[in-house]
Amino acid sequence: MPRILPFLMLATLGACAFPESHWEKEGADLQLTTNDLGYCRQAARNEAFQVYPYGFASPFYGFRRWPGYWNGDRFYAEGRLTSFCMHAKGYQLVTVQPAPQTQAPPAAAAP
Repeated sequence: MPRILPFLMLATLGACAFPESHWEKEGADLQLTTNDLGYCRQAARNEAFQVYPYGFASPFYGFRRWPGYWNGDRFYAEGRLTSFCMHAKGYQLVTVQPAPQTQAPPAAAAP
């Protein structure tokens, strides 16, 4: 248990580090956005597989024979291609701003 505690703390901190974001387009509802995002992810996956057919790691287990077949390049290519597709469809990636926290005014001291 003592060995896993630092990893749990790091995972919790990592989950809180990135702000939440979503795709928005004027006139698009949640169903249309979900369908377009699914289409773009599938198209990006297919395109990235054409360039990086060996998955997320080198087929040579660390021996870098060809540039781009190592270090998860396909993962990053899929992200860039998905983003390109969504922008081409007219969407913008919007970061959700946290609601401002308001504090109640301090109570007046009784005389």
